[in-house]
Amino acid sequence: MAQRVHIRVGRNASNQLVIDHPAIADVHLELFADNEGNVFVTDLGSTQGTAVNGVRLKGYTLLREGDDVVLGGKIRLHWEKYSAKKPDSIQPIPEKARPKPNPFVQPSQDKVQLQNRLSKKGSKQEAKMRVSNISLILIFGAIFLIFFLMYVLN
Repeated sequence: MAQRVHIRVGRNASNQLVIDHPAIADVHLELFADNEGNVFVTDLGSTQGTAVNGVRLKGYTLLREGDDVVLGGKIRLHWEKYSAKKPDSIQPIPEKARPKPNPFVQPSQDKVQLQNRLSKKGSKQEAKMRVSNISLILIFGAIFLIFFLMYVLN
């Protein structure tokens, strides 16, 4: 059974995948893989939007192999099958097996940012708190009720 995975994509450095492009929002979209290995994409309210197979995404959709995903009308991804590995099976690459950087080739800025983020985070992911829609509805409902009671009692 595959593990659940959430990957946030955007320009902000807090995302798991950072794409530094003006057409990409700070927090653009999220990819979610469920226990069965299905991957869903959700646009997180980006102004430029996300399209899957030429249709602008509203809410979320299940990605299928061969789907064409376009972020912000500029960044195109051709979706392939995803498979998650269990954390136990991931082994660090021995130092002697790692490729040596070529001192004559300047790495791209995206590669440098990714290397910096990976070296800071290590192999463990941070736990982030998520608030469900039901929780938000209850919170806003309680606030509305308090304002309503204040109005009625005055």
